[in-house]
Amino acid sequence: MLTQLITKIFTGEAGLFITRLRAVAAIYAVMAALAMGLVFFLLLAIFIFTAQRLGPITASLLFAFVWLLLLLAAYVALVMARRPPKQRANDRLQRDIASVASVAAISNLPLIVRSLRRRRSLLLVPIAAFGAWGIARGIRGARSWRD
Repeated sequence: MLTQLITKIFTGEAGLFITRLRAVAAIYAVMAALAMGLVFFLLLAIFIFTAQRLGPITASLLFAFVWLLLLLAAYVALVMARRPPKQRANDRLQRDIASVASVAAISNLPLIVRSLRRRRSLLLVPIAAFGAWGIARGIRGARSWRD
């Protein structure tokens, strides 16, 4: 549309083009107003249907809750969109690092299993760590149970 405007300016037909553009803008404004009316009456019909089924107060509370959820979703989208690009790039970098680390861990899994077959005593380290964690958690749970 911008290239058409530039060519019309050079050929001298800019006035006619601007007039058509105004007419199109007016038609779009009327269409937007009609669409808003359509949405309003559609929501009104849904509300009346719900009010007949559930009662007016329950329907009002249900509609209020749905609109609250939509408002919260829009707020979350706004907060996510407002994040600075540097922070988004940092988050993307962290995801990439995590995926590379997981691929490296999976690719080294056969080597780890082979070393565990040779030296079974290496299994004692994670078993002892989980055992100590379980004992500590059990003691903490017993203390909170007594209080």
